[in-house]
Amino acid sequence: FFRRKGQWMMAANVLNKLMGFAAVVYVTRNTSEAAFGAYSYAQSIILALVPFMGLGAYQAFLRYSSDAPGQTTKKTLYHYAYSRGILFTMILVTCLILLAPWLCSLVPESTTPFRILSFLILTTLNMEFVKSYARAIHKNAISAKIDITYAISLLILSIMLTSLYGILGYAAAVTIAPVIAVLYNAWRMNIMSFKTVKLSPVFNGFWKYGIFTTIGALLAKFFFAVDVLMLGHFLGDDASVLAIYRVAIIIPFATLVLPVSIAATDYVKNSANKDNPAELRSYMKNYMLTFGFLSLAALATLYLIAPWLLKVFGQNYAEGADIMRVFLIGIFGAHLLRIPYGNLLSAVGKADWNTYINLVVLILTIFVCYNFVPRFDVLGAAYAMAIMMWVSGLFNACCFRFYLKSISK
Repeated sequence: FFRRKGQWMMAANVLNKLMGFAAVVYVTRNTSEAAFGAYSYAQSIILALVPFMGLGAYQAFLRYSSDAPGQTTKKTLYHYAYSRGILFTMILVTCLILLAPWLCSLVPESTTPFRILSFLILTTLNMEFVKSYARAIHKNAISAKIDITYAISLLILSIMLTSLYGILGYAAAVTIAPVIAVLYNAWRMNIMSFKTVKLSPVFNGFWKYGIFTTIGALLAKFFFAVDVLMLGHFLGDDASVLAIYRVAIIIPFATLVLPVSIAATDYVKNSANKDNPAELRSYMKNYMLTFGFLSLAALATLYLIAPWLLKVFGQNYAEGADIMRVFLIGIFGAHLLRIPYGNLLSAVGKADWNTYINLVVLILTIFVCYNFVPRFDVLGAAYAMAIMMWVSGLFNACCFRFYLKSISK
């Protein structure tokens, strides 16, 4: 982990979450709950659509880069993926801007923030492409430095633009920060350019993997947006409810920095070991004994101090302490099962399995949320998501165990 610069990846992701946390604290203290609630609704829709960016091209590049016979072939594959991914995303952003009034009809005041955040899909894709190339050439430190630059830029821009333009300024800051983050390293590696190149036969299955990854990630994003959308449907008249709920789940989601950092650091390594069941089993055993224990300790601590933490956002947000605690219980399932096993399935080339799992989980989540929210109000959404995070993780774990058995024969 340390040889692969995992400490850099971890530090970058932690700093990213801390700076993002500080930015949200500033925004919630300098805008109204209704304004932040409208922004949160728009952001939920955008985040649910983020998987469409590039049609899975950057994920497919990262997966197939380990199969490249040389660095020249790897860079050619990058240019192939980059040019097509960016072009598709530009078309997508245009469509979202035009469809904004319809997509935001349940919370009309979210339309303008939505239009600004639409560009986030394009700027984020560009940043992810640059980070993916750095990871593909085993330069995890560069990927981490991009995240660090992004975190600092986001905080500075959030303070500056929110003070000038309110919640719309924050939306602009979130959109612009990824551009600033990659400028230096993209120029240094000479990779931000469109080139007409063909896909080598070595990478057969590139687009199939990319499309399945896109669909799977889209379903996963919808999974994490179902609760907010359901709250918008049943309680949309009171945007402050959305704001309290959204703030209450910020910290639980921020803890995902731990498993996500490990997954990102080890993705290329696990991809290279896709036919080695002993190595994969050993990897998961060591993960559980180290980072699994760290996750439990961190989440238990946050559970105890939840009310105090939420007061940092403002006195009214302390009402979300119970929501935060329920989410912390659910997020442990993501730490222990959903993220590590889901990323392993992706790394070994089973993006289609992830897609099928996410589809089943999304359908179940809609059903559970639809029944829980009217019955338990805001807390019902938290109950539903906590249950389904564990269910989703168990599905991923079982499928990966099945994969290991299939390659052990």
